[in-house]
Amino acid sequence: MRIAAFLRAVARHRYGRPAAVAVALYLTAAAVAAWYDGGRWFVAVATAGVRPWDGEARLLPAAICVLNAWALWQILRGPVRAGAGALPRDVVWLRRLLYADVAGDLLLWDLLDRLSGLAEYVARWAVWAATMLLLVRVLTGVTARFRMIALGLGLAGVLGAALRPFAAIPLLWLSVPLALATLACRAMIIAGQGRDGRFGAVTLAVGWTALLVPQAYSLLQAGRLTFDGLSLVVQALDGLLVVWAARTAHELAVPRQDAPVAGAGWAPRLLAAAAVLLVLPMAVVGAERDARLTYTAADEGCRDRLRPATGLDAEERRRSFLCLARSDTFAAGTMFPGRLPDQRVLAYGGQLCALPGDQERLALHGRAGGMGDAIELAAALEYLCPGIVARQTADADRRQAEHDLQEARWKAEANARCTDPWPRVRARRQGTAAYMLFEGGGYAVFDDRDDSAGDPGDIFDSGEEAADVFDAAEDGFIDAAGSGAAIVTAEENAPMCLTVKAFDRAPPLRLAGWDRVVEVGIASRSGRLVVPAYPEGGDSGAAGPLPSLAVAGPGRYRLRVHARTVPWDEDDPDAPLEEHLIVVYPGRSTEKVVHRPRG
Repeated sequence: MRIAAFLRAVARHRYGRPAAVAVALYLTAAAVAAWYDGGRWFVAVATAGVRPWDGEARLLPAAICVLNAWALWQILRGPVRAGAGALPRDVVWLRRLLYADVAGDLLLWDLLDRLSGLAEYVARWAVWAATMLLLVRVLTGVTARFRMIALGLGLAGVLGAALRPFAAIPLLWLSVPLALATLACRAMIIAGQGRDGRFGAVTLAVGWTALLVPQAYSLLQAGRLTFDGLSLVVQALDGLLVVWAARTAHELAVPRQDAPVAGAGWAPRLLAAAAVLLVLPMAVVGAERDARLTYTAADEGCRDRLRPATGLDAEERRRSFLCLARSDTFAAGTMFPGRLPDQRVLAYGGQLCALPGDQERLALHGRAGGMGDAIELAAALEYLCPGIVARQTADADRRQAEHDLQEARWKAEANARCTDPWPRVRARRQGTAAYMLFEGGGYAVFDDRDDSAGDPGDIFDSGEEAADVFDAAEDGFIDAAGSGAAIVTAEENAPMCLTVKAFDRAPPLRLAGWDRVVEVGIASRSGRLVVPAYPEGGDSGAAGPLPSLAVAGPGRYRLRVHARTVPWDEDDPDAPLEEHLIVVYPGRSTEKVVHRPRG
């Protein structure tokens, strides 16, 4: 009869049917798992995936299965119908926050953590802060002093949570008392519920169990009194905190009673027990001036066990970050100094994640005594703040695009100031461009595919036949040998105008308007003679395309160089102050001919 009455009550409850279906499905899954494959899957289903269980006994998982089914019913049965009259606004909002906290603990916090660990942390503590404020406000049967103390402890705990992501060594000593403040606030709220006529003895018992069991377990761990299976029980009972929040939200809709409910008289004794359980662990640990710090030892093998940051929970990402932070970098030495504790390394990691660019991160990393380049640092920070590598790549691409655009405009403006000084004579190949001079000035004409010519950046100083910039400087203008020629300029660290013309035969000699004209012999072993182009990130070279001057292929050529200075134009102060014309044609002579010496 009692079972039938219970089922009729469930059927009448507007949330009863969905809750009953969910509980029935869960128990059915557990029963099937207990039968299937010798019960190998029973523990996972019975404990709702709390943790693996290696013991042979099935009684403990079965008991946890029953507890989970009861908790599922308590959570899903929905809010009770409100009593006569509308509920106060603060009670309405408190119930909404409690249900939001229940939804968060069941699903939302995990989903949010996959998007951003910091967002999950902030959302969780924001909901608790608002819930705590309203809980203290709506409690009845407690004194104003009681409310003030509970509110002060709760705000201290919230303050500690707000500072924790940014805390470094100086704030670590505050973490223990601030955490205790949060526990004490929760204890006072549950004690206050015992003086309020709306909350039942089951709600109080669930609240005290969820609050005190983890603290007692910590005390047993400190005394090394734990045994196999105890952590499974503790983690299962830890889920009762969700049940307490759900039952509190349910019963806030019950009309207020003048006297406390049965069982509430135990609240002072339980509060005293809570204080003892909160203080004893501190006595076991002992007083200390600084927080206990951890130092993760360098483990070269941890790199091989790393998994992508996507899909890892917050704790796994922190361990992965510490693995890379304690490992050697390509520059030798660990990414962070071994003298820094894990807490300080993680705090630095949080600060690095908040910086906008890799240059700012490298600067802070250097001040922390760290080593490694921007790529290594970003790969490690990807575990603390996923997406930083993609953002860094996008920033680098954007900066490179801006640099390329700025350089293209600079080259175009410089090339626009240069024109062909011999426009009436068309050559087989020709071109005009601004040539960016480096410190000391000078440039080269050479066969860029002839290894014996040496590195053009060294101006041909690597073989028996090599043009030498020092010989050119001693001559005052040009030195040619083998397949290269070095030409000295009057200017340096500035652009000049350079025109090249390649003919099939010797063109007319043009002297008018030029300060110096000198002709030398040069060879091309590969069939190319070029002026170097301005390199990516370089300091000297032609800012525009210039053709190969070896029009007849491999062989010997004559190289005629014209040079003159250009008066300074006050209307265009950036205009080039020097101009060169290079004429090349086939010829076997190696004699140096000075057509017009320096005046």
